Amino acid sequence: MISISRDLKKIFIITTAMALGMNLITSIRPLFIESLGATVFQISYVISISGLADCLFRTPSGIISDRVGRKKLIILSIILASIPPLFYSFASHWEQLIFWSILFSIAYAMFMPSRQAIIAEYSSPSERTTVYSIINLSWPLGSIIGPLVGGFLVDSYGWFATFYLAIAVYVVTVIPAATLGKIKTFSEETTTENKLSHKHRPLTRLIALTYFLFFTGLAIGTSNSLLPLYLQDAFALTTSEIGFFISIGFGVTTFLTQIPAGYISNKFGRKKTITFFRLLLPIFFFLWPFVSNLTVLLAVSMAIFGLWSMTWPGIASLTAELYQDKKLGFISGITQTGIILGFTIGSILGGYLWTSFTPAFPFFASSIFSLLCLPSLYFI
Repeated sequence: MISISRDLKKIFIITTAMALGMNLITSIRPLFIESLGATVFQISYVISISGLADCLFRTPSGIISDRVGRKKLIILSIILASIPPLFYSFASHWEQLIFWSILFSIAYAMFMPSRQAIIAEYSSPSERTTVYSIINLSWPLGSIIGPLVGGFLVDSYGWFATFYLAIAVYVVTVIPAATLGKIKTFSEETTTENKLSHKHRPLTRLIALTYFLFFTGLAIGTSNSLLPLYLQDAFALTTSEIGFFISIGFGVTTFLTQIPAGYISNKFGRKKTITFFRLLLPIFFFLWPFVSNLTVLLAVSMAIFGLWSMTWPGIASLTAELYQDKKLGFISGITQTGIILGFTIGSILGGYLWTSFTPAFPFFASSIFSLLCLPSLYFI
């Protein structure tokens, strides 16, 4: 029986709140940028440049968390995240969002490596994959509520309402973050799978994992960054309806997969689990543009995010064991930089493919990118 400590419960609450604050804004952010006069390519530009800031700060943030402590970085990230929504509400042109979008991304670049490292430090190696699958429920939970509430507030009261609610969420989140306890040291345990996976040196595995995550981010980012615009153009959905679609397609789906993902990874092995589910992903990206029924499209969206999220606990656990708990913030920062760089390039590439060809091309590109990440699994 897995025991979840009080501090891990606090991390669950903090992550849920951070996911809620983010998804109140970013899940429907392309529509907000468009409302300020931006074209599809300009929307992609704003998303990409903020993603680039995220890339640049992920690894340094991980290094800093190794030196000054996870708790301090988590508190600072929450405070920083509360600032941009206030200034979003005053924006009258899309270019005014660039600086605040960058700051918002930096806040999460500080939060995510510390969060991933502190979960590993609060859990024993033998329970780590299962612990990640449980704590990972928190992000989808925020992703379920955020788009629903955000879309409703925008349609009912305007954009300022969702921004102010996000600020309130961040302010409250400082409380559990400030009460996090000290890290407990666990001795490393080596499982049969660990022994097999160590046939490649840690540096080789780190490079392979970062490569894998880069193409994963590229696959998801190329199409997902423009999802609200696609739903608006193809199906004439309102902001609330788009929020509902994203809440179900991403939030509910990833919430339902986390516990099974941890169980399957423990039973069949992390690499086998990751390989199996990722082999299926290109098929659904390719099918997306050919679907004209909204219900069927929702099912395709759930398949994409479900297959992707089934790999989350295994990848997090593999990352945490790379250097046996040494410099966890640094290692988390490196691997997360890979996926964020993929998201960043994917966002601008998706906008280019959309405007230069047709809205179907970003999804075809996502299918190709999801195939290109597979060879690196051998070296992880």
